[in-house]
Parts: sequence; C-alpha cells; structure tokens
Amino acid sequence: MNDVTKTYKILEIKQETPTIKTFTLDTALEGTPGQFVMVWVPGVDEIPISISNFDPLQITVKEVGEATKALHKKRIGDYIGIRGPYGNGFGLVGERVLVVGGGVGIAPLRTLMKNKNKQFTVVLGAQTKSEIFFEEDFKRNADVFVCTDDGSYGKKAFATQLAEELIQNNRYDMVVACGPEIMLKYLFGITEKHKINAQFSMERWMKCGVGLCGHCSLDPTGWRVCKEGPVFSSEQLRKVTEFFRYKRDQSGTEVEL
Repeated sequence: MNDVTKTYKILEIKQETPTIKTFTLDTALEGTPGQFVMVWVPGVDEIPISISNFDPLQITVKEVGEATKALHKKRIGDYIGIRGPYGNGFGLVGERVLVVGGGVGIAPLRTLMKNKNKQFTVVLGAQTKSEIFFEEDFKRNADVFVCTDDGSYGKKAFATQLAEELIQNNRYDMVVACGPEIMLKYLFGITEKHKINAQFSMERWMKCGVGLCGHCSLDPTGWRVCKEGPVFSSEQLRKVTEFFRYKRDQSGTEVEL
C-alpha cells in the first residue's frame, strides 16, 4: 500500500462501452482482487476506482460525474495521480466459484481470473449488448454466461435470475459479486436461500480512502467500506441494516436506495 499520491502516465485508453473506458498506466501494483485505488484528476477531484488489472495497472471507469467526465477527456500521454491499493479484497475458498458481475461492476472481477487454481463460472449482466465488456478476458479461464435486460445479447434475464439457475443446477463453494446494490440484494437472498457463502463488493461515497473520515461507515456496525470493505462476506452483510435500504451522499445525508 502506498499512501503517497504518485503521478503516472496514461499509456493506453480503450473504449469498452459507450460510457466505460479502461486506462492503462505506466506502473504496476501488488494487491488483492477487489481492492481499489484513489485516483486524482488534477484540478478536479480525487475518487475511488476499482482495479481491473494489477500489472500493468489498469482502471476501468464509467462516466457518471464531474471527476469521471474529466478523466474520460484525458488522452494518451496525460498524467493522473494514484495512491493505494486500499481496502479488503476477495478471499476465495473452495474450488468452484460463481462470479457475478453487473454493469461496471464487471471490472474488478477480472482480476480474479489470475487465479488458475479455481474453477470459475462467470455471469456477466448488463442492460443491453453494447454494455457488455471483458467477455473474452473471462473466457480464458472461466465458463462464461451472458445476459441482458433487453435480450439483445446472451440470455434475456437479469444477472440474478441466471445466477440462480446455475446455482440450482450446479454445485458452487462460494459466490462473489460486484454490481448495482439492487443486484446484490437479490443475489444475497438467493445465496442465503441456497446456503452458499458469498462475498459482495459494496460501493459507498469515500473521501479519504484510508478509514480516517468515517464517511463510508455502515450502520450499525461502523465498518468502513474503504477499510473493512469494499468486499464483505454474507456473514457480515447480515449485520448491515442499511444494505439496500439507504446510503449517504457527499454531505452525509441518508439517501434511500
């Protein structure tokens, strides 16, 4: 972990979807799948971004706000600041792992594929065909199933529906997931019903990234998403009362989900 912000050159930019880009930087990091870095966009803001590859360092970013919009305007040869990696990543147990990714939440799950000792089954879900990315990367080390809300690619289904079908017909030692919290909510119910251990990556507004400000603390445990998370086990999530009920905005005000 590096708590000092260092600037790195952008070596490559790939347009993954109409709203998502992958930035390759001239550095490498050591870390655990599921961790994140704090990305400083000079003159704009510093924001947490999941790591989609460690060597070379890659971050995969959806344009959703001021900082990500500014990042999307960067060109090859520009510099951005990085500190980290931070947080608690995925801890895989057993041999057969079901991986479920929704939307831009697909990005950090790609780092799991470096583990050649697991049998991965991957569900990739998005609203439409143009929003599916990293499919070929996952296929190198996993059985991949794709679904879209509108049926334009793969199966017409939600990622949770496809995941439950797979769980009903196969044996998995654990489920790991990253995506919209509504997806995680329903997937949590499915894993609880089928008594399968799960680990989910949660998203909350992070300011410091190192557990000092407490802005991303979860009720009622006080666990900080940047420190004790962003990956939480099903055992932990049973104790988090705000899970898919509310989150806090930049000012700390509760916002219903």
